[in-house]
Amino acid sequence: MKKFLKNGLLFAVASLFVFTACDSTGDETPVESAPNVSLSVETAQDTYMAGDVINLVVDFTADAAVVGATIDAETETATVTLNANGISDNVIDLNAFGVAGETEGSFSIDGFTIPVEFANETLTFTVVMEDEDGRFGEGTLDLAISESPLINFSAILLAAPLQDADGTTSSKSSQTFFSTNTGQTYSMAQINGSTEPLSANIDFGYFYGSGTAQTEATIASPANYPFDYGQSAWGVRNNTLIKATTVTQSQFNEANLSFISEAFENGTSGNSDGRITNLAIGDVLAFETDGSKNGGAKKGLLLVESITPGDGENGQIEFSIVMEE
Repeated sequence: MKKFLKNGLLFAVASLFVFTACDSTGDETPVESAPNVSLSVETAQDTYMAGDVINLVVDFTADAAVVGATIDAETETATVTLNANGISDNVIDLNAFGVAGETEGSFSIDGFTIPVEFANETLTFTVVMEDEDGRFGEGTLDLAISESPLINFSAILLAAPLQDADGTTSSKSSQTFFSTNTGQTYSMAQINGSTEPLSANIDFGYFYGSGTAQTEATIASPANYPFDYGQSAWGVRNNTLIKATTVTQSQFNEANLSFISEAFENGTSGNSDGRITNLAIGDVLAFETDGSKNGGAKKGLLLVESITPGDGENGQIEFSIVMEE
């Protein structure tokens, strides 16, 4: 009898197991989740430097259509408010990127310039996307930002533009112009006589105004040079932006990229953005090269080391430059 009950109980348990296993319908509705968001840089680099321009790629998948998104860019010490095509105050217009209402897709936020103040910090991008059911998904990307290297030019001598005895400028042999692209000084005769487009490289010209204007020692961009010394033959006249500053020589010697950028932003214009007159020894100018040049716009500082007054053959200025590479 006991043996029968034991066998019967085992049979009942086995039957229950078979019944339960076969009863599963497989029709359970999967639980939907928030959007999955990932970020990357379109052309990945081994290192990222302050001033680099990158394209940020956003990839997403979602169980329900996405209806909204935001983006943040920040470090431990600073944040950026993004306003660009398709972005207003860090809010992404998904319609502008053609992904509104989609459950998967990819879009690129182009032309983000890494601010110079983010040098030597980690820049974190965060994109949050919302689906139509009110779920939020987040993707982040960390970029270690290095400071852009600086280059230095020292003992640069520019001479006042020379005239012939009859008052013409036909010789134009004085080394009056300077290029940060080549690190060389040039005369008007060299520039106009070159088969290469040297004018496209020129950033500064020197002039000493001893006439009624009394501008004395003057640094000017080619686009703002005080008179036509032959520039009418140039194919390009760069518009270097030049500003006066309160930067000291010791600060010039210790300048980094962030300091240079701040000095330029806080600088004051002279007669125009491209010309500073009545220079004195120890003056420090901040400048930004023409953005259309080979290499693009670059900021720097110029320290006046010495001035030999006059517009004759002995008139000259000596200066040093520190600028982003």
